Amino acid sequence: MKKWPAAMQLLIVGFYVAFSLLIPTGIGFWFDKRASHAFPLFTLIGLGVGTLIMVYGVYHMVKPFLEEAKREEKEERLRGPARILSNLTSPSRKKDKEPK
Repeated sequence: MKKWPAAMQLLIVGFYVAFSLLIPTGIGFWFDKRASHAFPLFTLIGLGVGTLIMVYGVYHMVKPFLEEAKREEKEERLRGPARILSNLTSPSRKKDKEPK
């Protein structure tokens, strides 16, 4: 059951990707229809803006997962007393281990 929060986060990322691409592209398509352009200029601009929004947002959503993976990798490399000291001095690990 611990996997559900991570699965929900990834589902949110998926919806964010879809909507951040569809909404600006749709607005650009609507502007193209109103201006009756032969070349889909505003649609392409909307797709570009949506792509920038998507990359920025996904990076910030996935950043905690990347930091946690990096922290776990660092702890795996530590052996013996270094691992014990790392667990004692890490304030974020103390919060995770405290019972609620």
